[in-house]
Amino acid sequence: MASSDALSEADLQRLARAEAPDLAGSVLAFLAQPEPVPSTPPPQGALDFQGLKHLLAQAQAHPSAEARSTGAREAWQRFLAQQDVPLPPRFALAELLVGLYTRNSDASRAVLLELARTADLRFGLWGGLKRIYKLAEQRHDAELFGVLAWRFDVERHASRSREVSLGTLTYLRRRAWRYLRQLGAAVPELFPQFAAEVLRHYTPETPWQGTWVAMHLWAHGSGKYNGEGFSIGPPSDMVKHRAFPDAWKRSPDALMRLLDTCLSDPAARFAIQGLRQDFPEVLRGQVTPTWLERLARRPLGSAHEFLVETLQASPEYHQGKLRALGLHEAVLALLESPSAKARTYAIEYARAHAQDLTAERLEGLVARGPPDTAAFALAVLEKRAPRELGLDLLGRMLGYSATHTFAARTLEQAFDRAELSHRFLIDLFLGGPEPFKWVKGYVGARYAPQELPASLYRDLLTDPRMEHLRHGHRSPVEQFALKALGAYKPEAIGPAWMLAHALHPRIGHAVTRWLTLAEALPGLDVEQVKGMVFHGKSRELALALLGNRNLFSPRQLTVPWLLALARRADPSLHAFAHRYLLESLAPADFSESGDTAAGLERLFELALGAKQPAPVRQFAQTYLRCHHPVLGPEQPESASYGLKPRAPRKAYTAARLWPALTDSRDDVRRFALAVARVELRAWGVLPRVYELAEAEAKEVRTLAYEALLHAGEAGADERVTLKPEELDAVKVFTLTESTRQSTREVAMELIRRHYARLGGAERLAWLMESADREVGLFAARLLWEKHRPSHLPEGWKPAGAAAPPVAAAPERFPHVEALRQFLRRMLFGLPPGRSKEGREGLVARRLSASTAKRRLIELMRDLGLEDAAFAQLVAPVLGEFTGSLAKGEWQSCLASLVQLRAAHPGLSLGATPG
Repeated sequence: MASSDALSEADLQRLARAEAPDLAGSVLAFLAQPEPVPSTPPPQGALDFQGLKHLLAQAQAHPSAEARSTGAREAWQRFLAQQDVPLPPRFALAELLVGLYTRNSDASRAVLLELARTADLRFGLWGGLKRIYKLAEQRHDAELFGVLAWRFDVERHASRSREVSLGTLTYLRRRAWRYLRQLGAAVPELFPQFAAEVLRHYTPETPWQGTWVAMHLWAHGSGKYNGEGFSIGPPSDMVKHRAFPDAWKRSPDALMRLLDTCLSDPAARFAIQGLRQDFPEVLRGQVTPTWLERLARRPLGSAHEFLVETLQASPEYHQGKLRALGLHEAVLALLESPSAKARTYAIEYARAHAQDLTAERLEGLVARGPPDTAAFALAVLEKRAPRELGLDLLGRMLGYSATHTFAARTLEQAFDRAELSHRFLIDLFLGGPEPFKWVKGYVGARYAPQELPASLYRDLLTDPRMEHLRHGHRSPVEQFALKALGAYKPEAIGPAWMLAHALHPRIGHAVTRWLTLAEALPGLDVEQVKGMVFHGKSRELALALLGNRNLFSPRQLTVPWLLALARRADPSLHAFAHRYLLESLAPADFSESGDTAAGLERLFELALGAKQPAPVRQFAQTYLRCHHPVLGPEQPESASYGLKPRAPRKAYTAARLWPALTDSRDDVRRFALAVARVELRAWGVLPRVYELAEAEAKEVRTLAYEALLHAGEAGADERVTLKPEELDAVKVFTLTESTRQSTREVAMELIRRHYARLGGAERLAWLMESADREVGLFAARLLWEKHRPSHLPEGWKPAGAAAPPVAAAPERFPHVEALRQFLRRMLFGLPPGRSKEGREGLVARRLSASTAKRRLIELMRDLGLEDAAFAQLVAPVLGEFTGSLAKGEWQSCLASLVQLRAAHPGLSLGATPG
């Protein structure tokens, strides 16, 4: 699908109707556009344009000329006969070009001439040019015939792109010569005009021996050719073997036009030799100064030699008369002629009659002229006074090998260093290898280090001409200027200039190094540097400058700006602000009043505030940790940045941090935990750690677990650990009812470890009613461990117990019947249908009496299944309770007795009620 700015056939038609001056360029642009992709794929087996070109290439590869012709013709017939394959848009160019030729206006012919000379011979345009050539033959159009015949003759040796075969070009150039030959035989008076129109288009780069038309025109009579081409190049005598010599003798007009318009030296030589041989009287009587002046402007050595010979042959053109005749400038133009003979004549004339040549013109002759002309110009310049020549001219002359020595000597001897302006020195630095070499030595010899102002080297480095000296690497001029400027102090270079050029593609790296190594940059605008932080290319440099305490103080950066930077999502900005705030600011700096307490209040708000973004919280939390008197020295940032705590310990209060322990944000909880681990006892909140055991966050519960479990351990951290006497029995037993298994396990472990302080049979009975089987079973086992009858051996333990009792319980039952009586009271003392009230300050459970009794029966059963002695103890109690009126209770007891009898068949468990 074509792009919106692509040219179309309709666009070209509009330009053609308007006779637009850029029509030729538009046609070339249209021809260069890629082939559009069809909106629908071609039918199966259709031949598209690319397929046509492939078939044509195959045909041209055939060794037989007849096969090549047949293959090409058949390919074109097949392609053009298709009705459902659209032609490429450029095929419309043929009709466009023929239409322009038919119009035959000056503008339309100019377009055709331009396209014939410059356009690639591609299908579409080629069809139009070929039809125009045939029309030019029919209409005897010498101008169009000439340019096309020349193009056919040289195209086979051209390097440009084309789609036309060599066979077609060979045929057409042979046809062009055949037409000229027939014209010379039938209408000899027209032959020179058509031949001259062809010859005038050949350029100096033409491979003459490979041409067909041109060589026939001036060497046809030599016979040095065959069907493939000529065996010679342009002869020295261009008229001896020319084609149709009598036709050329009819009129000098064609030769004069050829001499006026030809582009190559052989064509000019042919015209001159023909004029001399056939029309000597024309050269003697009809050659005017105006024509000679025009001839001097042609860049052709033969024309220049002809001009000189004409001038030397006539007394009317004596050198003393040339200025009056208007030929003064024409002869001086020969100073740069490709002909040595013409230059010699011009030099002689200039010595005698052109002493007023300007120094700038003489400089141009030195720079562009051949060696003999350059030597003449130099000799004239050396005779002139140095101040007449001027510094600028002498500076440019340093760049020419012929005048370098003279210019260097003149500058050193005739001018004081004060006369050599900074702009002049810069021009020399950038004037090329030789001027640079001289001015480098001159500055080194005439000036002390850093005597020249730094602005000279600054201007040199930023001069646009410096770009043209680079060829992938830093130029010697740039290296010299950077080294020289780098020796100055930053304030001499100019901080503002350095900042403005820190990102310069050529010198930015060096300037950045100067900035970052500077110990002082007076006058550097901090706001400008702060603004650079928000641009990716300048960010690294800006942060380096802002972080340099020698350049900017924290007060210049301001806390609000740094905090705003800390809120940025970009890691580099956040990291810079984070580090800078940690290293450079005291707590008081965070308050507008400069008060430490207010600053800490602000920091805690930043660390814990609900609306603060995570990067800001992270900074404030790190700052408060690092400046805590106890925590600070332990922080890695403190060691990295060499921080000393600046905040008083009293600022870290429980009122601020206790609520943060249960905050939903991870970073807030971690910060509060870090402080709590060293401040719990100081806060006086250790009795509240039971609350933390129910926290959602695992790390907070861990703090509570450690505070409880480490109680009484040797080496425990007293700052965060309860003492055994500080354990609260009610709260510990209450934790066994937690919905979290880990908390229930911690509570049970505490009860086991500190049973003498926390336990009691009534409390264990309460635990046995727990909905958690493990808690109830733990209570039953502990009851058996701690309160077994006193007549049992001291070291005896029930099966499944973790360890034997550590010490005798103070509430040990005196005999088995007493323990049974305790169990009976537990079972029979719960009135059915009522909620059990909390005992001894324990939390009351919303639990029915029947459910509590059933759980207790199940615990007795489970422990009895593990331990035969306990089974024998509880069996009578269970047997008695089978008489309960509650169906669920007596059924549970009966089932438990059956299971115990099955587990211990050898024991006497009493009779099972029937």
